[in-house]
Amino acid sequence: MSRPVRRAAGALVWRPAPGGAPTDLQVLLVHRTRHDDWTVPKGKMERGELRPVTAVREVEEETGVTARLGVPLLELEYEYTAGRMKNVAYWAATPVRGDADAYEPNKEIDGVEWLTVAKAHRRLSYDSDRRVLDALTERVATGALETRTLLVVRHATARPRQRWRREPLARPLSARGKDEARRLRPVLGAYGVHHLRSSAALRCAQTLSPYADALRRPIVLDHRLDEPREGGPEKRRPVAEAMEEAMAHKRPVAVCGHRPVLPRMLGAVGVDASAVDADPLPAAGLVVVHHRMGEIHAIERHDAH
Repeated sequence: MSRPVRRAAGALVWRPAPGGAPTDLQVLLVHRTRHDDWTVPKGKMERGELRPVTAVREVEEETGVTARLGVPLLELEYEYTAGRMKNVAYWAATPVRGDADAYEPNKEIDGVEWLTVAKAHRRLSYDSDRRVLDALTERVATGALETRTLLVVRHATARPRQRWRREPLARPLSARGKDEARRLRPVLGAYGVHHLRSSAALRCAQTLSPYADALRRPIVLDHRLDEPREGGPEKRRPVAEAMEEAMAHKRPVAVCGHRPVLPRMLGAVGVDASAVDADPLPAAGLVVVHHRMGEIHAIERHDAH
């Protein structure tokens, strides 16, 4: 009989060390009151929450800093108490706002501190956390820490195609799909999405709308990403052109498309789309691509259900 596994997430927030070389970093650690230990911010997932959202929420709760996720670092699984296992996924992250120095100590966290990598390595209480720190320094050594982020999103659940008699592009989300789109909003926020691009189909634009409305960001509609009509052209070149333009953004970008088009969207940016073709993303699922200078350094997949 397999033991139950508690799923959790965290992030190692980093920033350039003041007055240091470009590769000199500081990382953000917390001191837990009850355990009297120094560790990387992390915590268990809440019901219905995706791991990237957990990671960002836990960092903010434990440090007062709102962070943007970058490349994933690693997953660790270990026994945290007799007979109980925990699996924790960690990301590298950068601070967006908030001041760790102003954090008010409480019964859970009574210390938050920026430390150089060397000092953090000595300060951390557990070898597992040192592995997370080592994964970060490995990313620095390979030039993979400061990547660009592209999110390829499948639109949320739409009203049934068989019951829609009007213009195909005007088919909207169902009530379930609108709820999925609302739940997608904090996921896009976890990666700090700045640019929003979508097929011209209403159901795609509506998938990104809760996030766009909250941040007052425009959604760029692009017919090159539309689902081909039956008997229509495959539009391989236009899809590739649209995705190359998305990859060119320096700030994080989310692109929403249709299930039949997703393999071409991913293939256009250098991702082997065979896995997604064989195991399609569910409605409101997404693939996160971390890339730098034409090279992919990490790929994530998150299913909304």
